[in-house]
Amino acid sequence: MMTKKRILFMLIPLLVLAVLFGILVFIISIPGNVYTNTSEISDIIGSLQPRVIKLENITIKAQPDSTSCAITTVTVASNYFNNANYEVSDLIEKYLSSKGSSSGGDMEEWLQQEMPERTILFKSGVTTGEMIGDIHASLNNDNPVVIIFGAPNPYNEPYYDFHASVVYGINLDSETITIANSYGYSEEITLVDFLNKMSYTETNKYPFFQKISVKFFQPKNAYYLIT
Repeated sequence: MMTKKRILFMLIPLLVLAVLFGILVFIISIPGNVYTNTSEISDIIGSLQPRVIKLENITIKAQPDSTSCAITTVTVASNYFNNANYEVSDLIEKYLSSKGSSSGGDMEEWLQQEMPERTILFKSGVTTGEMIGDIHASLNNDNPVVIIFGAPNPYNEPYYDFHASVVYGINLDSETITIANSYGYSEEITLVDFLNKMSYTETNKYPFFQKISVKFFQPKNAYYLIT
């Protein structure tokens, strides 16, 4: 029969793990930092001109499964910059057929291979003002922007997931962003919603283990500029 001392000795590690787990849950429940105050957004966008930009000739493509947003996003970008009409299946065949999967590659590498004459610049962890300025300047130069953000996942409702898509419009007067969403539709969302999704502020909308990634690993305000 085990003594009380031995039972206590066995329980201590479990109690420590329980405390650590509780601390982790508390940490990941704390929202991230993002500009959500309308006056702050107005200060950021106040001097930018032109006020409304929306690119033409953006093809909306739908990812064929839950894991293929990156290759779908590259397809949309490639169609625009190369004046092409690829299907997502074409690029899956080109880059991923040997893997037997529609995911698991390097989006930056694919973008560079599809547009070898262009410069692909990845940025993350920048301020809200810098990100909005970059997106506005890129669109003003007729270049859409590839983003990585949080979005509702139709394959795992009601949760959000990390997601790649293409920004092709901005309206500073109505404070909205237009996105070619890789789930297969165009959407116009408010700047506040966009900033929340880019910085993964709403951690309660993600599955538990993704909450950990959001809090500690996933780059915030992450996007690719193509010039």
